[in-house]
Amino acid sequence: METLKYWMTGIQTYIKYWQGVEKCFSNPNFKTLHDIFMQLDVKTLGTQMIDDTRFVVIDTETTGLHAYSGDEIISICMLEMEGLKLTGREYKTYVNPQRNISDESTAIHGIKNEDVVDSPKITEILPDIVEFIDKSVIVGHHLNFDIRFLNKTFQKSLLCKLPHLWIDTMMLYIAYSGRMGHYTLDEITQICKVENPARHTAYGDAMATALIFQRITSRMLASNKHVNDLVKTQFEVGHF
Repeated sequence: METLKYWMTGIQTYIKYWQGVEKCFSNPNFKTLHDIFMQLDVKTLGTQMIDDTRFVVIDTETTGLHAYSGDEIISICMLEMEGLKLTGREYKTYVNPQRNISDESTAIHGIKNEDVVDSPKITEILPDIVEFIDKSVIVGHHLNFDIRFLNKTFQKSLLCKLPHLWIDTMMLYIAYSGRMGHYTLDEITQICKVENPARHTAYGDAMATALIFQRITSRMLASNKHVNDLVKTQFEVGHF
């Protein structure tokens, strides 16, 4: 009996999955966005020279800290870099989370419910986000936080997650300095002498992260190194 119950649950899960696939792919725009990520050739991207590679620096502000317990993105910024140089191309917007922003979060980033009520929903800007990220290497500080929020949305709407190579500037700093620890963006901006007058805004934190990435990477690796060398470097503590 237990075996039959387990088998039926598996069938129901399978059916729900494919119903979700059918619903998602009935929207040709979402199918196109799904394909952009699925067609990313990570192996080829990893063999590119750093100077020839497009990086996208990402930062988000959210209603709270828990992506899979109901919190949502309320602000996102993405900055484009070609090699280690900022191109000036950027994307930034507030996002309507369709839920209240906690007082604790507002105390940190200053964003209130009334600031985002007329902003687009995350599903409405998915084309902009996916097309900006495109075939890049993603950069962020404590990047796993931002990726969790983005992947929740991508998984729900596009039935996929970010397959991209990534660089976390905190890990990169630890590899560079050999100093084990959990470093905030404030601490590393101070160490690297990077100004961030717009702290706790998606744009200010993304720009500070881009400058940290630029400075540390240029000191650690020659410009003729491959992206894979850079990705591996962030795990090699104290080798520099």
